[in-house]
Amino acid sequence: MSRRPSGFTLLEALVAMAIFSFIGVAAYTLLSSTARLKENGDAGYEALTGLQLALRQVDEDFSQFAVRPVASGSRELNPALDAEPEDAVVEFTRAGWRNPLALARSGLQRVSWVLDEDGKLLRRYRRAIDDNDPDETVERVYLSKIDSFELRYLDDKDKWHDSWPPESGVTARPPEPAGESAIKQAEPVPVAVEVRLSHATLGDVNRVIPLR
Repeated sequence: MSRRPSGFTLLEALVAMAIFSFIGVAAYTLLSSTARLKENGDAGYEALTGLQLALRQVDEDFSQFAVRPVASGSRELNPALDAEPEDAVVEFTRAGWRNPLALARSGLQRVSWVLDEDGKLLRRYRRAIDDNDPDETVERVYLSKIDSFELRYLDDKDKWHDSWPPESGVTARPPEPAGESAIKQAEPVPVAVEVRLSHATLGDVNRVIPLR
């Protein structure tokens, strides 16, 4: 009786190689997909965290709004709320600047929110309330991939305005009496501010912030 030679035939070897190749491609595809999902998940988490921090800071800034104009480069004063600054979306004065080191500075802070040409949302503030020297400005990036960052302002007649102060003939809530009443009466204060933000990953976000 003759015995069959041991080993694989050429056809069997080719079939085995095809099976192992298929398994290898499938495994690589699975690992690649998992890596992309993790990367997208990390990017989404980072974007969401940045959005939460940015909105929290915007909310805190406007909630602490103070009717205090600041010195400009000329003899005139910049309004407490400047809705059309040269290099920002908005610039205004806020109170409640914490001072844990007891530094010799005011508790008021002049802040601005900026959307730069690269789609980054920045917050800037002056080291001194009336010092508009760019070298004395602190800047922080809160969020990137921003398509738009817009604000609207609500007067005491429940009417929204894209700019502030409103046009003549429209009244606004008078500020709370405190300190320099003449300056305060000259500057109407919005009842609330609506923040409208569009993020490339997270989509559109709206937040209404009442001003005290």
